[in-house]
Amino acid sequence: MLEEKFDEFFSEFYSDEISQLFLSFPKKRSLEVDVQKLAEFDLEVFDNLVNKPDETISAALQALKSFNKNPNLVFQNNLHVRFTGLDSSKAPLIQDVGANEIGKFIVVDGLVTKRAEMKPKVSIAALRCSYCGAYYKIEVTNEPLPQVCPECHRKGLKQVDEESKFINLQKAEIQDPLERLRGGSPASHLEIWMEDDLVNTIVPGDRILVHGILRIKPQKVPSKIYSIFLDVVSIKKLQKEFEEIEITPEEEQKIIELSKDPNIFEKISASIAPSIYGYEEIKKAIALQLFGGTPDKVLADGGKVRSDIHILLIGDPGSAKTRLLQYTANIVPKGIYVSGKSVSSAGLTATAERDELADGGWSLKAGALVLASGGLASIDEFDKINDEDKAALHEAMESQSISVAKAGIVARLNTKTAILAAANPKFGRFDVSQYPAEQFDIPPTLLSRFDLIFPMIDIMDEERDKKIAEHILKQHSQEYELKSFSPIDPETLRKYVAYARKNIKPKLTKEAAKVIEEYYISLRKLGKEKGAVPITPRQIEGLVRLAEASAKARLSQKVEVRDAENAISLINYMLQTLALDRSANRVDIDSITIGLPKSKVEKMNVILQIVKDMESKTKEKEAKVDDIIKEASKKGIDEFLAKKLINELIEHGDLYTPKYGFVKSVTQEE
Repeated sequence: MLEEKFDEFFSEFYSDEISQLFLSFPKKRSLEVDVQKLAEFDLEVFDNLVNKPDETISAALQALKSFNKNPNLVFQNNLHVRFTGLDSSKAPLIQDVGANEIGKFIVVDGLVTKRAEMKPKVSIAALRCSYCGAYYKIEVTNEPLPQVCPECHRKGLKQVDEESKFINLQKAEIQDPLERLRGGSPASHLEIWMEDDLVNTIVPGDRILVHGILRIKPQKVPSKIYSIFLDVVSIKKLQKEFEEIEITPEEEQKIIELSKDPNIFEKISASIAPSIYGYEEIKKAIALQLFGGTPDKVLADGGKVRSDIHILLIGDPGSAKTRLLQYTANIVPKGIYVSGKSVSSAGLTATAERDELADGGWSLKAGALVLASGGLASIDEFDKINDEDKAALHEAMESQSISVAKAGIVARLNTKTAILAAANPKFGRFDVSQYPAEQFDIPPTLLSRFDLIFPMIDIMDEERDKKIAEHILKQHSQEYELKSFSPIDPETLRKYVAYARKNIKPKLTKEAAKVIEEYYISLRKLGKEKGAVPITPRQIEGLVRLAEASAKARLSQKVEVRDAENAISLINYMLQTLALDRSANRVDIDSITIGLPKSKVEKMNVILQIVKDMESKTKEKEAKVDDIIKEASKKGIDEFLAKKLINELIEHGDLYTPKYGFVKSVTQEE
């Protein structure tokens, strides 16, 4: 009955696809069937698929095989009907999948967290009776293999592995996507089993829509409590990210009206963490980070340009860094908050681990940056991440991918993630008179990966302190209303950003490009005159990203002059607060990118040259510290700075002390 219905259904809807399948077999082995078409054709058959999937899929497969008119085409057990198209908006959360769904055909929206290696599974078992020698071949289903011989009726059937047929089986684990969870509830996991042409089609970090049959897992030890797994029928990859929030036509109209406000960008930035007073520039930067640049841009040589904006906040304890990070992770649909003290490179990137999923073998497990791909990762205590783990972040931040070569597993995972990080100064509080690289345990190479770096300094100012106190106390008072603090409520802001990211792909206009070009050239020219490097080509790409994000905030498809000026104002703020070389009163990006400003490098080279000159004049090939200081003062380096530079050169390994009061250069041949 069911088989006849499928004969009719396939003839009406899928005759061309079936002909193509048989021509491409065995390269192509699956016919994809939309269940919505099946429901239109016969609702009873559709209900049968949902409630009795094994019976229905088997009938569909037999009907499909009956269309084959080529006697030379032998399918064995590697032809499949893959049903897809159940309403994904009604897909249950993985945490809600349980006893009621066992044996049913369901759809689940999940994020792949780990994948085991492929293993062979018996599809057609060859059985021989050890008593009478009777030989059988049977198709393996979910029922146990028979042990009693139909000929002699004795329990003597044994599987002949060499003559049995196998197909590939692969196990993986999925979890609830972060954006579907609210209230900080932990993500639940579900094991999925894929067969034949579905193996190796997914990697950890992929967002997938899985259609399958929920089954009970075979128990090794008899028990009344069972585990469950999803026997996969079909897989569809999704790139559900910020853009995939559902927006009604009424909400879309509201968003478009909101974008017409000339002060929309100021309102958006004022709505970022409204409970925190001040930090206008930082909030503007975070607002731009939410929007991001124009995605999927490709360079002339085929290289991809990162569209995500990375921001680092460096500041004093109690300056609300953590609150800003947590707020931002909550407002994006796909946000992860981690603390550097408790995270490892495996926890941030990916790890290979032995577990039951791979039957004691190795499986690849995705870390926080992979799971947040398409969203935002807030990393607190960034300076507390150990050196090995920081090294893993270089590729993740610039190339937006992670190359894994662990336990024989070689893979490349996507980390298309914007990073908002926070760090504390080494000695408790931020000292504006010291160079940034000296105050934080973050390598300059990693610092340079950030588009924007902001200091959050606790300045003692009576007027400002009064306003902060009023702002905090007002939130604890009876008259408190969110509207009085936030011009745009969080839900509307989330949908506004999602709409912009999905629909707005701004292009740089000639006028805006000219403004950025002139700014870059003027700074480089100024740097040349003063003998410093105020800006590098890397900052041009950062400026473009920020300008594109500013255009997105206005829902504009063009990056205009005002967007370029917005970006320039933030870069200027960063350079004036962090890259200002106060000893020479000039902006020097080297103080961030290589850890030392050019003026300091020049003075260090002067000290090294003095040491080498003195070594060449003495028999012991060494230089007296007091003499070095005297010589340095003649060249404009005062005593205090000279002592400091000598100590730093000893720390860096350029000089060493053979005896008290003397130094030698490490490169000096003895």
